[in-house]
Amino acid sequence: MLSDLEFIRYSRQLMLPDFGEAAQLKLKQTKVLLIGCGGLGNAASQYLVSSGIGQLTLVDGDKVELSNLQRQLLFRDNDRGFNKAKIAARQLRQLNPHVQIATIEQHFSAANAEALLENTDWVLDCTDNFKSRKLINQLCQHHQISLLSAAAIAQQGQLMLWPFAHNQSPCYNCLFPDLTDQSGNCSSLGVLAPLLGIIGSMQAMLLIQQIIQPDTQAKFWQFEGIGFRLSAYDMPAQSCRCGVKKSA
Repeated sequence: MLSDLEFIRYSRQLMLPDFGEAAQLKLKQTKVLLIGCGGLGNAASQYLVSSGIGQLTLVDGDKVELSNLQRQLLFRDNDRGFNKAKIAARQLRQLNPHVQIATIEQHFSAANAEALLENTDWVLDCTDNFKSRKLINQLCQHHQISLLSAAAIAQQGQLMLWPFAHNQSPCYNCLFPDLTDQSGNCSSLGVLAPLLGIIGSMQAMLLIQQIIQPDTQAKFWQFEGIGFRLSAYDMPAQSCRCGVKKSA
C-alpha cells in the first residue's frame, strides 16, 4: 500500500487517468538494475527515483572526474575522486527516502553478473562503450530479463527496448553486429551536455511505461539533436541477425 506521504509526493502522477494508484504500486514493487552512473545514468536515475521506483541498484566502478561535471549533474566539484555509484546514491536518497537504493562500486562483468541479475525485474544499460553494451545484452538475453539500452554521442542519441522477459526478441548485437569500441565514444568524439538529459529522461519514461503496460515488441529510437528529430523503428520478430523496419 501507499503511505499518506507517498500519496502526497506522487499526487501529480496519481491524478492521471491512465496511471492511478495501481500503476504507482507497480512502480513501487519493481527492482531495477542501472548499469553506468555517467550522463545517462544520472538523468535516468533521478526521474526513476522521483517517480517512485521501488528498488534501484547502481553499478559503476569509475570515479568522478572534472570532465564529467559538464553533463553528470548529480556530481559536484568536491566529489572528484570518489566512486560515481556511491555519490549518486547519496544524492538520490535525498531526492526520495521511500526508494531503496543500493550500490555496486565496481564495473558490471561476467564474473558478477549472476549475483547482480538475481531478483532483478529490469536492466537499464547506461554505459558508454560497445563492449559493455554487448555483454549486458548477452547476459540479459540469457537470463530473460528485459533490457532498456541507451547511447548518446556528439548530438545523436539512441534508445533500444529488448523485451527478453516476454519473448525471443532480437537483441543489441542483431542491430549492431560489427561495432567495437574503436567506433568512438564521447571521450573521443565529444557530446553536447543536454543530450544526456534528453536520452536519459526518455529511458526513464519508457521504463515507467513498460512497467505499467509492457510492450512485447522490440523497438529502436534514433534522436538527432541537429534538427531535433526523433525516428522510431520496430524490430522484426525473429531473434538473430535482424534488420529494422521503420514504424508507420
